[in-house]
Amino acid sequence: MNRELLECLKVITPEEQRILAGESEIQKQLYMTGEDDVVDAGKLLDEGKMLQIRTHTRFVHFPKHTHNYMEMIYMCSGSTRHLINDREVLLSQGELLILNQSATQEIYPAGEADVAVNFIILPEFFQEVLGMLEPEENMLRDFLVDCLREENKTSGYLHFKVAGVLPVQNLLENLIWTLVNKLPGKRRTNQVTMGLLFMQLTNYLDRMESDDSSGQQRLILQVLQYVEGHYREGQRSELAE
Repeated sequence: MNRELLECLKVITPEEQRILAGESEIQKQLYMTGEDDVVDAGKLLDEGKMLQIRTHTRFVHFPKHTHNYMEMIYMCSGSTRHLINDREVLLSQGELLILNQSATQEIYPAGEADVAVNFIILPEFFQEVLGMLEPEENMLRDFLVDCLREENKTSGYLHFKVAGVLPVQNLLENLIWTLVNKLPGKRRTNQVTMGLLFMQLTNYLDRMESDDSSGQQRLILQVLQYVEGHYREGQRSELAE
């Protein structure tokens, strides 16, 4: 990641300063309405926005919760440890985690060098993105469709281990840079960039893990991973020749 952008994201926030000064828990009123443990988009998104980012709050345990929006987490540096639908997920530098609205999430305390960016996204933002994806079925497209319909037929989360994939890294950094700098009138640009990101991710389903409890879906994923892996191996062999 661009060093200047990373330094900007590393800055200790006022919330983190309070935690370092002795607060042992998150301030739920910053995230939630009422006592239902649902992180509320209305608390985190500016009025009229469908997409916004914030850095993950470090130094504190974030208790189990759900969201009334879609969340993407990109690990800029270091790592974070999550418990999602009762499965432990280690998100390492350069990796991407996508959660639907029904996924339960718990996050263990992160250190100062563990910098993650949370994308807060209303599902309707992805209508444009969905139109950019090929119509054939794959787990990523099905996941988006479920999120738009507010259904839970596929996975609660998708974990993409794409740290070494330059196009994915560049597109994520472009999105973060645009949103950090609050450039005006960029909704269309951000939607297209997100669409390009998801188009790239469909090429790396072999690097994706999920919590899908359906045996049929797990089998489909295994077949996809097998086919993708052999296709890439064939491409490397052709280049070597």
